[in-house]
Amino acid sequence: MSIDDPQHAGDDAVFRAPVRRLQPPQVADEREALEGWLDYFRAQAVLAMDGLPHAALRRRVPESGASLVGIVRLLTDLERTWLVERWGQRGGRAAYSFSYVDDSDAVFRFSELDEPEAIVGAYQETCEKGRDALAGAESLDDAVRDDRRGHIELRWILLHLITETARRAGQAQALREFLLADEG
Repeated sequence: MSIDDPQHAGDDAVFRAPVRRLQPPQVADEREALEGWLDYFRAQAVLAMDGLPHAALRRRVPESGASLVGIVRLLTDLERTWLVERWGQRGGRAAYSFSYVDDSDAVFRFSELDEPEAIVGAYQETCEKGRDALAGAESLDDAVRDDRRGHIELRWILLHLITETARRAGQAQALREFLLADEG
């Protein structure tokens, strides 16, 4: 059994990112640009995991900080909350995950049974549901009801997700560099 086999369990297994390196759009209308930049940062977050052993992907740096799999789990929660639930359900109250309500650090913890491939697969599936929810939007000016803010335009939701995803992708890249340097 190869260590590149996603069914191979263990901390020595090496993760292979199921995404390709993307380039953000250089010439595009506003919506195409926003969606393109969001996809670019989504891919960057996952690519930060490429080629690392599972043990490194689970390692929290510092011990109370983030792990690469934890970052992807957080991004999954953000996508689900903003695009799938808020936008896709057009203003319905988003069901906050357990991690936000009772334990803000829970998203960075993991089970030894949580395989990175499964975590990334869940992220990709949630992103695809978000893309499906966006497909029905007529305009970036379309808005949904929000209990805290009144109404939120699609443009705001996309900018919020781009900002958060870019920040977490940068954090993932810095964590990757630390992990690679620590191994060497």
